[in-house]
Formats: sequence, C-alpha cells, structure tokens
Amino acid sequence: MKSSQILKVIGVVVVVIILLYSFLPGEQIPYEQQIADHRTNIQDFMENDRESPLPDSVKENFTGLSYFPANPDFKVKAKLETVPGNPTLVIATSDGESREYLKYAYAYFELGGKENRLTLLQPKDEGSDNLFLPFGDLSNGQSTYGGGRYLDLELTDKRRITIDFNLAYNPYCVYNIEFSCPLPPAENQLSIAIEAGEKNFF
Repeated sequence: MKSSQILKVIGVVVVVIILLYSFLPGEQIPYEQQIADHRTNIQDFMENDRESPLPDSVKENFTGLSYFPANPDFKVKAKLETVPGNPTLVIATSDGESREYLKYAYAYFELGGKENRLTLLQPKDEGSDNLFLPFGDLSNGQSTYGGGRYLDLELTDKRRITIDFNLAYNPYCVYNIEFSCPLPPAENQLSIAIEAGEKNFF
C-alpha cells in the first residue's frame, strides 16, 4: 500500500470515530483531543506497522514525532475554484524524478493576515474524491522540514473545503531516503509561516 494511502486510511478512521462521538449524548470531543487522538494513531503506525517508513535502526531509538500544539486558528475554511480542464502538473520528486498530477481546484483562504491560494491536486488516472495538497511555507528549513509538508483532503463540497494545517505531515523521505516524495510546486509556496502540524524530524 502506498504511503499516502496508508495515511488516508488512518485519517478516515479518526474521522469516523469523531462522527460516532458526535451522535452520542453529552459533550463532543474537544478539538484538541481530536488532534491528540490522530497523532496517537500516527505514533502507533510509525512504531508498530510493517508499512512504517522508519528503518529498524531508527525505530530502536524512536521517541515520537514532534508537533506544534493544536491550534484551531490554523483550521480554515477555503473557497474552491475548479481549474478548467484539470490540466496536468508535473512535479519534481526528492530523488530527481517526477510525477504527474491533475490540477483540480484552487483553494482561497485568509490566514496570517493575508489572502492565500493553494492548488489542490488529484493523482493522474485515479478518479477519487481525495485531494493531495503539498505545500511550503516560511517555517520550512527552520522548525519544519525544508522540503515542505503534505495534507490529504476529502472533497465533500465542490464550493468549499476545510484545510486543517494541524494535520500537516512530513513526506516519508524525511525518515527514509529510499522513499521518493513529490516536492511542493512553486504555486503552493505560501508567504506566511504555518506553525501547525508536524515539525522537522531530528
């Protein structure tokens, strides 16, 4: 199973749990707890799953991933503008190769006192409501991985989408150079710092 597919499965499980709780009487799960539960699932995957990108030599001393504290300010509502014709976008990868994606839509949102735009992608030849968002920001090379980070999004409304940067995660090549990871395209380089989600891996 591809690394992106594995993380999507984990994300779906977390969403299902949250939805189940929302229909139960009493208080809903606090947002910070939702993020904590998600990170616990990722931690378990990294440590115990045979599909984990961590080499055995790294697992021996692995104490966990590093994250920014959950911050609901980095969970934004974005307006979608579909890209006519869904043109192909060729993206370079960490090993010098390239991959092809379809440009599905532009997402417009306010964050950091600015109007921002990101391009949401779909894997070519894979019809799906799941969208891939590789992005870079001003925290890269400082508190976060220099090559940018990823988000996996589910399309439920063709006009709007929620982008939760608290769920941003590192490409697998951060942990293991044997993985080939798409690099965020120039149009997905934000001029603000996204101090949310996963930090750099040391």
